[in-house]
Amino acid sequence: MGEIVFTQQCLTKLVKIRREMEKEFGYTYQLSSSHHLVDLLRAAAFSSDEEIQECFREFLQGLNQHQIKKITDLGISLPAEFAAS
Repeated sequence: MGEIVFTQQCLTKLVKIRREMEKEFGYTYQLSSSHHLVDLLRAAAFSSDEEIQECFREFLQGLNQHQIKKITDLGISLPAEFAAS
């Protein structure tokens, strides 16, 4: 995945996304695993659950342009307001 260093705020949002995804789907994501992290972000991007989408947007708001680019390079779809940035 390449190293992406997240702020404490972004890490907090990732934990919130993971918790919501686990409640919704029952699958446990390990944030220490780059594969699980990418899977979590992909699943959050495609989720129709409003709470998960809100958490995902809050996470994206804390990222800089370089981090956004790395995430899109991993094939993670972004909402229009972030993809156009």
